[in-house]
Amino acid sequence: MHAVISGAGISGLATATGLAGLGWQVTVIEAAPAPRRGGYMIDYFGPGWAAAERLGVMPALRRHGRIYTAARYVDLHGRTTGRLPLASLAHVTGGRYFSVLRPEIEEALRESLPPTVDVRYGRTVTAVQQPGAAGSPVGVTLDDGSTLTADLVVAADGLHSCVRRLVVGDEVDLLRPLGFQTAAFTCSHPELAARLGDEVLLTDVVGAQVGLFALDLGGREQRPEPDRGRVSVFVIRRGGSRLPDDPRSAVVDELARQGAWAAAVADRVPDAPYLDVVAQSIVPRWVHGRVLLAGDAAHAVSLLAGQGASLAIAGAVALVDRIAADEDLDAALAEHERTWRAVVEPVQASGRRAAGTFVPRHRRDLWLRRIVLRAARLPVVSRRLASGLTGAATTDRVLRRPRARRPASSRASDRRSAGRPRTSSRPGRCGRGRRRGAS
Repeated sequence: MHAVISGAGISGLATATGLAGLGWQVTVIEAAPAPRRGGYMIDYFGPGWAAAERLGVMPALRRHGRIYTAARYVDLHGRTTGRLPLASLAHVTGGRYFSVLRPEIEEALRESLPPTVDVRYGRTVTAVQQPGAAGSPVGVTLDDGSTLTADLVVAADGLHSCVRRLVVGDEVDLLRPLGFQTAAFTCSHPELAARLGDEVLLTDVVGAQVGLFALDLGGREQRPEPDRGRVSVFVIRRGGSRLPDDPRSAVVDELARQGAWAAAVADRVPDAPYLDVVAQSIVPRWVHGRVLLAGDAAHAVSLLAGQGASLAIAGAVALVDRIAADEDLDAALAEHERTWRAVVEPVQASGRRAAGTFVPRHRRDLWLRRIVLRAARLPVVSRRLASGLTGAATTDRVLRRPRARRPASSRASDRRSAGRPRTSSRPGRCGRGRRRGAS
């Protein structure tokens, strides 16, 4: 069996590792000329933890992981307005929690790829041809004119998926913007990194937020040389679907208006920072013949909900488990969509609810958040906030390996030997594109 995966991000690499483990031939197509280095800090927890252990990548993720002690909020004058202890996050997740850069997750997944996986950088899918007959191979054409034949095509190429556009249609009908734009980059700033220490700094203003993370957490001698003195920056602001023509200027201007802490990195914004809309993928069907939408192409939850990277890895493992358990690939794909929708759609709903409060609209919203942060000094309140942030209830009910479905001939033989009618013996069954700059 041969799978062509569009996208060498988190979902695509995790799916490639899993399918190769089943003995599949796997080809990964990635539009970027090389692995991407930019990206934002991610809080890693949830169903992706057990999935990463299953794939064997958790040791590498732990090496990159960072444990921050608190999130400190500051106003325009640099005064501390609140502090959220982050030990509660580790408590409600049973210690299965750390922060890691998105490109570091991809690096860990690349390191675990079996040597049989063929990754082609600098290539894009330009056409997908599916014969009318069910179960027929899929033809894939690349931008260099070469063609591939696959038993399965996985569109894991992000929020602005190219393959989704080819198979389903324009993204305008498939994305739900949540009213924000976000930017991210890393920069060298040893003095700022030292001042940040092991705390996350978040600006506490109306209409936007900046987050600053020191990457050389734990002391300069304990981190790899590339991390030393470096800071990860994210910016989120209210805005529509139209991105600014000059991403760098837009990011610089936002940093400059967020107070002295944020302004300290305004002169270190790269020429092409990651910048995109905050949106969710709301796709009526993920399975189109032998083409499957996966990860953000199918069910982007947005940074407001969290768990996007965790769900991408967990979804890949769930897909591989389903394929391994079912001799009928088409039935496996349909069942995977049914079961995995039940996992991701509640997380999407939580992201939409968070959109109204994630960034304060008015000063009264700002003061309300400050009151909550003061109350977070109480352990019971802190744990309650942590439970809401992590969605801890999601973690225990996914990634249960499905039972292998027995061949129809075997089931029919059992029915005949039991001397019962066929109907009475049937077992019951329980119901990447628009971004500006590097990402």
